Amino acid sequence: MEYPSIFSPLTVKSMTVKNRIAMLPMGSNMGGEFGNITDDHIRYYEQRAKGGTGLIIVENACVYKQGLNGTTQIRIDKDRYIPGFSRLVERIHSYGACASLQINHAGAGAIPERTGMESLSASCEPNKAGGPIPRPMTKDEIMHIVKKYGEAAKRAQICGFDAVEIHAGHSYLISQFLSPITNKRTDEFGCSAENRARFACEICKDIKKKCGEDYPAIVGFVG
Repeated sequence: MEYPSIFSPLTVKSMTVKNRIAMLPMGSNMGGEFGNITDDHIRYYEQRAKGGTGLIIVENACVYKQGLNGTTQIRIDKDRYIPGFSRLVERIHSYGACASLQINHAGAGAIPERTGMESLSASCEPNKAGGPIPRPMTKDEIMHIVKKYGEAAKRAQICGFDAVEIHAGHSYLISQFLSPITNKRTDEFGCSAENRARFACEICKDIKKKCGEDYPAIVGFVG
């Protein structure tokens, strides 16, 4: 074989994937009215697990209502979502696949008309032309969202997910902090590359604190 390792196991922290084939997170538009997992979701991911995929990364789930990026996006910001995700993970695991959940906050990409709340970001720069003008987050708000990521990851762990993926791409909130185009702050969360990365680093630290050092936390810039 040209790629002899593709069907060999891979261990990352506490997770051992049976092969090197992964399904990246893609929006399915199957979320329920309140962001819940539906039977359609379960059947959709079951087919991918049944086909032999080693790792399935479930589409991005919102960590806080203010960061919703669509009317059919799933949510993991409250305990009431745990039973639906637990059913999904159980079905994925039944075919020998590992499951990860992508967690996200849209920041300036959230539409106030959908969320009923104002858009927040690193600065007052929209994430795209014609998008809503966000309000710059205070330091207290930044740390509040850091904790929301950690709580979301802990719920994912309780549901049985083998890992979480932190969405840091596609012009969503973490990306808005990382980029000098959308981050015009002059405090410890802006200016230098180190400061712009501080928000993402604090999120990783909080997830490790809540879920343990051995729980895999992937940082995804694409997918």
